Amino acid sequence: MARRTSKNARPALYRELAPWFHLLTHPKSYAGEARFAARLLKARGAKGRPTILELGSGGGNNAFHLKKHFAMTLTDISPEMLALSRGINPDCEHLVGD
Repeated sequence: MARRTSKNARPALYRELAPWFHLLTHPKSYAGEARFAARLLKARGAKGRPTILELGSGGGNNAFHLKKHFAMTLTDISPEMLALSRGINPDCEHLVGD
């Protein structure tokens, strides 16, 4: 396990290495998971285009697929990861927070 100092409480992947995230986990890899989630959420019977709040959205890989069916609000404590998500999800709302 990587050691963290109080100065850098978040792992490097969520800070300076964030631009590399989609090389490690490409949004296409999340298609099946997103289909499963969309099926469950749609089964709840919401009308129109419901809003989903995704906590800990990271690089936005799930939202990349779910935004076709839902209005998405994405949150993460890493501004760097949210910046990455904005690149593939410019039509989603992004908020820094936990």
